[in-house]
Amino acid sequence: MSDDLALWQRTLAAEHSTIWAYGLVGATPPLAAPADAAIGEHRDRRSRCSDEVVALGGDPVASAPAYDVTAPPNEAGARRLAARLEESCTLAYVALAAANDRSTRLLAAQWLRGSSISIWGWDGELPTLPGLE
Repeated sequence: MSDDLALWQRTLAAEHSTIWAYGLVGATPPLAAPADAAIGEHRDRRSRCSDEVVALGGDPVASAPAYDVTAPPNEAGARRLAARLEESCTLAYVALAAANDRSTRLLAAQWLRGSSISIWGWDGELPTLPGLE
């Protein structure tokens, strides 16, 4: 498996789990609309990841039937969960930014920026990006 293919597969797996868990965030009534918007954004990213995996000759990694995520008890918990989901994606995007392909690196940087802004929107904190601690 090429390095870029492995990076795309890792990112695809992160998108699968994030989309699934955002359903728990959206089950908190005041967060249904922003969670739905986040799901749409991550579905678009998941589609792009899948397309890239296929273009590189791979079989896209499948989503698990379920993930080990506890349903948040309230709005504050749902916001923390959403921020954690975005944080997990930032790790995948940072890794993807190491791809050999320049356009992949630029896309990863764009997604990393978007995910960082989302973290701030969910919990008011800006993430410390890996390597900048």
